[in-house]
Amino acid sequence: MKTQPSNYRPIHPEDVDQGDPYPLAVLEGVEAEYRYYVYVTSDQVSPKAFPVYASNDLVAWRSLGASLVTDPAPRAYWAPCVHYVRGLTRPFVMLYSRSVGAGDEAHVGHTLRRADSERPEGPFIDSGQVLTPDTDFAIDPDLYRAPDGSLRLAYATDFVADAPLGTGIVEVGVSEDLTRVLTPPALLARATDDWHLYDAQRRMPWKQIPGVDWSTDTVVWNTVEAPVGGLVNPRGQRVYLYSGGCFFGFYGVGALVEEAPGRLVNVTRGGQHFVLRPEPARGLHGPGHCAWLRGHDGRDYLFAHARFGSPSAVRNAMIVELRWDEEGLPYCPPFQGLR
Repeated sequence: MKTQPSNYRPIHPEDVDQGDPYPLAVLEGVEAEYRYYVYVTSDQVSPKAFPVYASNDLVAWRSLGASLVTDPAPRAYWAPCVHYVRGLTRPFVMLYSRSVGAGDEAHVGHTLRRADSERPEGPFIDSGQVLTPDTDFAIDPDLYRAPDGSLRLAYATDFVADAPLGTGIVEVGVSEDLTRVLTPPALLARATDDWHLYDAQRRMPWKQIPGVDWSTDTVVWNTVEAPVGGLVNPRGQRVYLYSGGCFFGFYGVGALVEEAPGRLVNVTRGGQHFVLRPEPARGLHGPGHCAWLRGHDGRDYLFAHARFGSPSAVRNAMIVELRWDEEGLPYCPPFQGLR
């Protein structure tokens, strides 16, 4: 009987979108039907969002349906992040982003919101708190403990005051009940490399950018998003993961390593030291937007989405073991094709 998941195999292959997977390992002593849950982004589940899948062994997964009760107005819902908060009546808390509308407005006005539930599978109900009310675009929340024990929240947001224009990642302190942000955003990373390019001629008429007239102009737009915090390598250095590029084009996962206190260095440069990267010749396209989980078996895993077989295929959530090389850099075993 198989007891360890196969690298890169979709956890529950379906012909529906399973973007931005976020895993939750249920703590010992917390009542739940399953030991693991994975929440994904999909645009096909109205009037609910974020399908959830469950497993007891990381191998066999079951679909439990959508987890978040949505607003009656059509909107885009992206990138759920679920955290267990001991002591709350509704202890399973979801952070997620919601746009002002759908269709042409699906990329407009995303703010990080809070929802909660009595059970890990939901239903999650929005609790009314907006953690980024003064930010015009905030997506991809990730929660983790800092070395000092404080709870931290990383997310992606846009930078338009100076070049390179595009999305980058920041970190803030957050209250233990996940209702409010406690500190100003601290920069983790912005675009630095060619592979971070999202679109060389992007038109974004909803976005105010100094000096840009959308009736005539386009911009070079870069993307660094989907931060993953809370990692420490075997050398004791803090490590962050991020996804970069274009989610429907070249997309991969890079890493930041704290080489000195407070100094993060992007190690995924010049085509080297990718944590995950596309292997189009073998049928792996657009792997990225990962989240980290330590299994009950003691191994570290990444849950990410990828397109299998074709760059136009829907995104399926997959699991891959996370490893560390002799230099303390994170990597995943190479993709050899599905078996």
